[in-house]
Amino acid sequence: MATRTSNNKIKIGVHWKNSVAIGLPSPGSPRHPKLIELDPNVPLDSYISKICDDWKIPQLNSVHYALRYDDTHKFVTEQNRLQIPTGQVFYLSLSHLLFCRRKEDEVRDLLKYLSSTDYHRYDSTVLERLKLAGEDETFALEFVNQYGLEHLLKLFVNDEKSNNFENFTPNLLRSLHNIVVNQHAVDWDNLESIDIIIDQLIVGVNQSKITRSHSSSAMMILYSIVNNESKYSSKIIQTLQIGHLLDYCNKQQDMETQYYALSLINVIMGKGDQIIRSLLVVAMSNTVVTLRLRELVQSIINNDEPSANDSFSSVDNLVQSSRHLTRSSLIQQLCLLQRFYLNELYTSQMNTAPDRHDSKYRDMITELRRSAFDTDLLLSDQSCQDLSMRVTTMNSNETITNPRRVEALQRDYERLGFQDLREPIKDFQSVPPGILSLQNLFYFCIHQKNDYIRFVLENSCKTLQQQCPLVKSAIEITRILCTLFSIGIEPNRHHNHADYFLLFYIISSFFEQAFVRCLLLFNKTWKEMRACDVDFLVVSSVVHQQIGQSLDDIGLTNSSISIHNKTLISPSINQTTLSSPILKTVMNTSLTSGALQKFTFDYFSERLNIHNYKDICKRRDEQELKREETVMRLPIVETLKERLRSHVELLTRQARLKTMKKGQIFMTIESRPGAKKTKNRLMYWQLLDNEKHVQCSETTSTAAKESLANNNNSTSSLTRTMIPLENIKDVQSNMDQSRSASFIVQERSGKFPRHSNAHTSITISLHNDTTYTLLCENDYDMSCWNDGYNILLHREMDSFYAREDMESLLNLLCHLQILELDSPMIALPQHQLSVPTRLPPRRPLS
Repeated sequence: MATRTSNNKIKIGVHWKNSVAIGLPSPGSPRHPKLIELDPNVPLDSYISKICDDWKIPQLNSVHYALRYDDTHKFVTEQNRLQIPTGQVFYLSLSHLLFCRRKEDEVRDLLKYLSSTDYHRYDSTVLERLKLAGEDETFALEFVNQYGLEHLLKLFVNDEKSNNFENFTPNLLRSLHNIVVNQHAVDWDNLESIDIIIDQLIVGVNQSKITRSHSSSAMMILYSIVNNESKYSSKIIQTLQIGHLLDYCNKQQDMETQYYALSLINVIMGKGDQIIRSLLVVAMSNTVVTLRLRELVQSIINNDEPSANDSFSSVDNLVQSSRHLTRSSLIQQLCLLQRFYLNELYTSQMNTAPDRHDSKYRDMITELRRSAFDTDLLLSDQSCQDLSMRVTTMNSNETITNPRRVEALQRDYERLGFQDLREPIKDFQSVPPGILSLQNLFYFCIHQKNDYIRFVLENSCKTLQQQCPLVKSAIEITRILCTLFSIGIEPNRHHNHADYFLLFYIISSFFEQAFVRCLLLFNKTWKEMRACDVDFLVVSSVVHQQIGQSLDDIGLTNSSISIHNKTLISPSINQTTLSSPILKTVMNTSLTSGALQKFTFDYFSERLNIHNYKDICKRRDEQELKREETVMRLPIVETLKERLRSHVELLTRQARLKTMKKGQIFMTIESRPGAKKTKNRLMYWQLLDNEKHVQCSETTSTAAKESLANNNNSTSSLTRTMIPLENIKDVQSNMDQSRSASFIVQERSGKFPRHSNAHTSITISLHNDTTYTLLCENDYDMSCWNDGYNILLHREMDSFYAREDMESLLNLLCHLQILELDSPMIALPQHQLSVPTRLPPRRPLS
């Protein structure tokens, strides 16, 4: 709930709905939306009377109006007005239900009009009241209990309205729908004469030339009957023509008509048999229907549908349209329809293996080879029709007896990536994808011949292990696309579907074009990964992720949809009225024409190039690191770390001391008290095994070079000095020296030689004021020796590398503990390893 101002006043927006204009004369000027400041001490009737006066509504009728929420359609009363947030949008609605009298009185009043012999005087007003009141479930229950449905059904079957669908007014159809749907105890099967009404509705919808107000109301009732699995469902499914329903899905219809036409088609496809579903493929293959659906999708993406707040300019606009529908709900119905269409178009091919004796498929395979390797077919000006004619005219049943010719054919099939060289058609026997992969590969060969030849010849120059197999890749790409497009999976009408299914409306033959583009992507990724034949599954998983992420990038943003579905009014607006053209402009600019650019094949290809192998690896590493960090932050893992920390610290201490016992050569700067010069020389430093003395031995540069070349730190010393640990007063690294303000010995130390590692040095101070400065080669050596001296002097290891090593070792031990708990035991082979046939020669001991 929004925060109230200091005077407890809130600001709301109120706009006009065309549906309340029935029975009222048209105003001279449009009824613009209004911004109202509500005072809790002023009754709502006063505000409603003021709105009716500004909109030129007679004061006598103003008592019959109320405010309703624009999104939930709930009425605003004196009891719930305190829950209104600032910026909420309302619309003015007829409301005898809440403001005129009690529900029982309203039901009796409406029944009196419905049963009156002079009913036609109140036809429009009564049905408008009944339609709005029927949306309330308690009113619907009272109306049914008072036998109101019998009076309502008589209006459908009396002599004047029988056998004439156009006399079924939209308000009459909406009233019947609202009463039955909102009262769940009433079933369509139990209504009297409902079969006659259904027949008239089916005839009216199949005409495809009626007004949108009639068609949307009729399809709303038919959809409810089929969706509730009535006994009349099969009759509606068998009688309604899908081709006529698709005629309502054009750009000129309002959103409600489009929505219920698509919903009715989808529910018929979900509950119909195979014959009914096959009619969808025939209907959607029509060029006119394809063009209409493409225009509809483009208008939806560009946010070009008509607004519900337009000034009424025709009779059709008198019916409230799209009150509870949004653009996202219409998109979901379009995506669901496309899923049904894709299933009927490709499922049978995907689940069918090619007949080995069918000449059609053998001709396709022969054409694949001839297009790649025959010189007479390498001309780029050959048309697709010529290639198709050659496939139908060639004689593939001719038996080849020449062994050299057979060997050449098998070599060509091997270069194409076939596994079975004697009978290549067997490669497509796996189901899925079956013959669908062969048809897609043949489409690639015919329509993208240059890319096809380039793909084959580029891989022909490589060894068999390094070649990207064309046929095997085509089968895998077809399987990936079928998985991503959910082909072969029965669509669920209650689930959300991805927006990228709209691509099939805008781009012709998108499935085949996507196959060609993804097959080229497979070859590109194969080269980037430097893969060989054993890495096929790894490349396949990477390509699957590339295609999936590229398709996910194609979609309408939720923010733009929410902006379109609901217009918020800021409390800071000071105007009392909002201009309707300005409001419409704000809503239509939520999605620009740039949104349509995301639903093009070029954008899809661009996304495939962006999600390359390098980015996929980087993203996988980031996800793995996040997963490990999440696991390591679990409470049980933190407890395990605390138990293992002391053991890990002990192991790290032992590693540091082992490094010191191994010994290392450092450039050493020695400074003694009273000496005028400092000594710069190479010295070999080593911790003795008793861990009580450190010896430093002077060595020559030649011996040091030989020891470094042989990776041996032990040298022949010229002089040897033993330093007991109790004689060491302090040990600091150069970072410690920069932080220490009491290090006086540094003042007496000489200058470091030029180009020395002064930034990575360790200074050892003895009790006799002698200092040794060890110039280390890198930070890690300096940290190891500094930590070692701190251990010997009973101090804490405070270097960065010590903490990093302990944390890495701690995480490794935790992972091992988790694997021991979760993973099954690894069974080691029991048999002995075989003795190699050739043993290495024995070398005499020196």
